[in-house]
Amino acid sequence: MNLDRIIAVRTDKTVYRDGDRCLKVFNEDFSKADVLNEALNQARVEETGLNIPKILEVTVIDGKWTIVSEFIKGKTLARLMEENPEKKDEYLSLFVDLQLQMHSKTCKGLTKLKDKMNRK
Repeated sequence: MNLDRIIAVRTDKTVYRDGDRCLKVFNEDFSKADVLNEALNQARVEETGLNIPKILEVTVIDGKWTIVSEFIKGKTLARLMEENPEKKDEYLSLFVDLQLQMHSKTCKGLTKLKDKMNRK
């Protein structure tokens, strides 16, 4: 396992790329329940058929909870817009299509954002 290639750093976690896998490593004080809930939510969304990285495992690395998923190679829409400003309208149209596709799905058992925010 190679944790040299950092993809993103957030308040409570660091995301690494390891070949064709992505490792989201949570800080030591991040609760086990929250990590498992995040993995469960992603697994539920996988079942909708949306093209998202699939969860491969949840494990502990150096005392830190880690979600291991597929790495999907590509550029973000934001980066594509920066690199090709003349295609911005095309990318915005694609973004809208993706949003419509996401909102056309139902996902049983997924916590509503409103409920999650009320708990915090």
